[in-house]
Amino acid sequence: MSNRAGISASSFPRNNALRYLEATVFLAVAVPAMLFLVEAGRRHTESLERARVRLSSDVQVAAQHALRVFDTTDVLLQRTFDLVGNDGDVAIRDREQVLHAQLQRITAPLPHVQSVWVFSREGAPLVSNRFFPTPAFNVSDREYFQWHLAGLGPTYVTEALVARVGGERFFDVSRRRVDSSGNFAGLISVGLRPEHFSSFYKEMIGDRKDGRVALFRSDGRYVARWPSLPPPEARIPEGSSLLTRWARGETSGIHDSDSLMDGSARLGAFQKVGSYPLYVYASVPRDDVEAEWRGEMGLLAAFVGPVSLLLAWVAWVARQRTREQLLALQRLEQETAQRLRAEETLRQAQKLEAMGRLTGGVAHDFNNLLAVVSNNVFLLGLKTLGEEPKAKALARIERAVASGTALTRQLLSFTRRQALRPEVLTLQERLPALADMLHTALGSNIQCVVDVATDTAPVEVDLAEMELALLNLAVNAKDASPSGGRVTITARNAVPGEKPDAPAQAVVIEFADNGKGIDPDLMERVFEPFFTTKPMGEGTGLGLSQVHGFCTRANGVAHLTSEPGKGTTVSMYLPAAPTDAVPVTPPADTAPASLKCTVLLVDDNVSLADSIGPMLESVGCQVRVATSVREALEVLTNGPIFDVVLSDIVMPGALDGIHFAESLRRAYPDLPVVLMTGYSAKLARARELGFTVLPKPCTPRALVETLSRAVPRAP
Repeated sequence: MSNRAGISASSFPRNNALRYLEATVFLAVAVPAMLFLVEAGRRHTESLERARVRLSSDVQVAAQHALRVFDTTDVLLQRTFDLVGNDGDVAIRDREQVLHAQLQRITAPLPHVQSVWVFSREGAPLVSNRFFPTPAFNVSDREYFQWHLAGLGPTYVTEALVARVGGERFFDVSRRRVDSSGNFAGLISVGLRPEHFSSFYKEMIGDRKDGRVALFRSDGRYVARWPSLPPPEARIPEGSSLLTRWARGETSGIHDSDSLMDGSARLGAFQKVGSYPLYVYASVPRDDVEAEWRGEMGLLAAFVGPVSLLLAWVAWVARQRTREQLLALQRLEQETAQRLRAEETLRQAQKLEAMGRLTGGVAHDFNNLLAVVSNNVFLLGLKTLGEEPKAKALARIERAVASGTALTRQLLSFTRRQALRPEVLTLQERLPALADMLHTALGSNIQCVVDVATDTAPVEVDLAEMELALLNLAVNAKDASPSGGRVTITARNAVPGEKPDAPAQAVVIEFADNGKGIDPDLMERVFEPFFTTKPMGEGTGLGLSQVHGFCTRANGVAHLTSEPGKGTTVSMYLPAAPTDAVPVTPPADTAPASLKCTVLLVDDNVSLADSIGPMLESVGCQVRVATSVREALEVLTNGPIFDVVLSDIVMPGALDGIHFAESLRRAYPDLPVVLMTGYSAKLARARELGFTVLPKPCTPRALVETLSRAVPRAP
């Protein structure tokens, strides 16, 4: 079976007759096809060349027309300067009616002239050929006025503008006025009608469908255009190859490009208008030019096609049986590949499951040891207050408990066996409060900035898991920024649909650093357990795995983006808490309150039981210890009545803590049961049944408060 799976379609044996038939059919089809393609290519090149020659002729004619118009405009500007002379603004206003009439006579035979204006140094109109008296407006904000005010040159040509009096489209040719001292005194401008040029372009194009001609400034702004002017803000995009050619000083040429209007491919040519910073550009749709060519090729294909199709049909019939055999082999290869992938996936799942069981078992025993240490610290603290050496020893034990707890959480996070304690948290309060812890982890040479949007919704997560996730990210950021840097932590409401796999109503916490980043080839593996990019001995590979596990267990997702040399951003998308959820107020760090009740403590770990018992007795409880479920049932049957039962989940024997709690619920429905665990594969089952579950280790205050809530009648 495996040998046949290795046979590909390309290696399937074929007999000599089939080879000869395939070679004959190939030549019969390939030779006419090659000749057809060569002829099609030759005629296609000729069609495009004819179109480009005509476009070059068009732009030369249009450029000559524009040159005559602008030469006439230069004469008109000079005559206007002669009429105004060296008069100041007051003298010009005194002669306004006379100048108005003179300008009307001069411009009457010039249909392309829209208006002539004389402006003061403040941009106010002094006299015009179109209006008397001159209307009040101001052009000091216009680009051409600022250009003349700065003294950048004698003559300026604008793009197509919208008139402030009348609202019609025009473009302006202007010159600077100076007083007797050579200072800026205003300007004289001649407005030209874009439609004069578009009418000429229409006649020049004739019946050519979708032909376009435009007059541009050298910076790509429209001056005039056929068939119509685009919006005032339209222009050739900066950085386009056409503007680059104009900037290099090219005065004419062929330039094919996509349409600025609809993006269609067009053939084009350009020509500069004399020495003016203006260019005429004409274009036609490439598809229209190729339509005639396609028609010719269609007729030719009508003769070649049937022959080729007939031979192809013969080849199809001859090869059908062989093709069916090859397809069968291909399906066999695909099925074999799918089976191999499934087997590989199963092996990986088995490896992860074995790793999870191993890690979970180690973590369970380790958590029991931590619980013993934590509770004995509490007891020793009650007896040794004021003794400085013992106080220092207690502090060292507490730090060891905290470190061990964090490591255990990190180990259990990716195995999904950590006991969760979800709370409704307000990030506006919680994230800034974590800044001191993160500053300590990051060090003094890395700046940490926390920014939470004021409208960020609450989230329902395990606070310790979230703190550990941020701490892991801080450690990674520190390692990625050995020379210092910046970390930014932000929180906001996610935009709906921002990430396809994110919850519909989500809050995103983003942790960004500007460190050395991650190689793109490693991006797909960063969330794998035990995978690390750090050198040997400098990383466990559990940090990002814990972040991923935290988001997954909170019904969210984690995404990572990174660019080598520019930093890494981890985005945690968490579901927003229901609108009626009440955020939890951070608890004060106080000693456990008094609790007077009788407790049946069930735990197979004698050391742990010996530490929990005295701790509960120190706050007023009466405690009876049972080291197995069987012993506990005997105590309940023969002994006194208890206020609450505190039991571990994982214990030896036929009954574990969950079955024990279920049996107590049936036999003693009024007897509260609180479960404890450092690790349990049945944790979800315990929560589904409605039992209260405490993680090990937990603080004495948390244990006492939980028991107090379970026994409402306790004082």
